[in-house]
Amino acid sequence: MGTVYITALAALCIPHPGRPKPFWHSLPLSDTKWTLSGRDYPDTSWFFGKRELVNVTEYFALAGIKTDLVLCASYERAIFDLLYRHIEKDNAMVPNVQPSDINDVVNFERILTWVLELERSGQLKRAEAIRAWLTSAEPWVTA
Repeated sequence: MGTVYITALAALCIPHPGRPKPFWHSLPLSDTKWTLSGRDYPDTSWFFGKRELVNVTEYFALAGIKTDLVLCASYERAIFDLLYRHIEKDNAMVPNVQPSDINDVVNFERILTWVLELERSGQLKRAEAIRAWLTSAEPWVTA
C-alpha cells in the first residue's frame, strides 16, 4: 500500500496553500470521517507515487488538531481518485459533484493527460467515460 492521504470530496473542502478551494463548504474537523486512500477509496499510488500530495498539516494545526503530518490529494488527484473509484472501478455515476461545480479551480486538462496516458498503457477500461465526465458529455457510465 502507498502513502495514506485524504482524497475525493473531503480533499476538495480543504484549503491548499496558494489555491482557492473547489468546494465552499468546510468540514467540521472534530467529528469528520476523512475519506482516505486505501480505506474509502482506491490508493492510486501505483500511478502517482507521492506526486500530487499536498501537506495540509498547517490547516489542521490552525483548527487545533495535533498531528505530525497530514497529506491530502491535490485537487486534480482528488478528482482523478473520485473518477477512478466511481467510473473505473464501480461503473457508476459520480455522486455529489459535477464538472461545472469545480472547473474554475481544478485543472481538468491535467487530469485528461493522466487519463490518456493510462488509457494508452491499457490501465483504464473506462477511460472514455472518464473523459466524458471531465468534458461534461454523456454517458458517464459505460456497459
